[in-house]
Amino acid sequence: MILIALAMAVCVTTAAIVLIVFIVWTVGLGNILWSVGLTGVDRTLPVYTLQQVPSTHPGYRRTTVTSGTTVYVNDYDEQALQLQNQGPTNAIGRFSYSAAKIYAIDGQKPTAYVAVDVGSEMPAYGVFRNSQQPPFDWRHATFRAMEFTGQIGRTEHKRTTDPSLIDDVVHTLREGTPMTSPALTMGSISNLCGVLLFSDQLPGLTFCPYVYRDPSGPIYLVESFVMYSANPKQRIQLRWIPVSPLFAKWLETP
Repeated sequence: MILIALAMAVCVTTAAIVLIVFIVWTVGLGNILWSVGLTGVDRTLPVYTLQQVPSTHPGYRRTTVTSGTTVYVNDYDEQALQLQNQGPTNAIGRFSYSAAKIYAIDGQKPTAYVAVDVGSEMPAYGVFRNSQQPPFDWRHATFRAMEFTGQIGRTEHKRTTDPSLIDDVVHTLREGTPMTSPALTMGSISNLCGVLLFSDQLPGLTFCPYVYRDPSGPIYLVESFVMYSANPKQRIQLRWIPVSPLFAKWLETP
């Protein structure tokens, strides 16, 4: 029994020593890799900090990334903006706590808009506006093309350059009276599709309002949407405007 106890003590001690050595070696290797830049983070890039506070628009949050006196913001006005190139590569800044970076947008000056990696395990880019730059005025912009993204798994993607159809969508959003939808389950989000509006006044980006296609038939342009938790399921609530007959016919035409 004494020999068995001694053997067990030796095994436990040996395992502990091996674990400690492994941790020390791993941390040391991580520091070495960081110092030579093999972690994928360019330490010469300016460091930005991120802050998030409630927005003045109900249900939204105001997120800022800051380096020195340079501040970029993502709020209600930026939620409808999307990158045309979903994989930016020209990094102009980084965060100190992760490998996420801030990128220049193709066609845009960094003094106006940048893309910020806001993903967790996978990259996902949000559009951030320089706080000294006024929000994009989509209400008075000229759009040259429009694309409907369609639902996942369905071949509904279509594109038009018809100015009357494009103006109809913008007019509905601008002049229509939004109504608050019933509380919808998260499963209904598959009925949300994007409408990409392209303007020469917004190079490298698109203005992207959403369309909600109710399973019962009606179609709405989404002015804004809010996600909130309500046990036992997470839910979503939209502010929507019924689409015009012209736009509805275009959506339903093959």
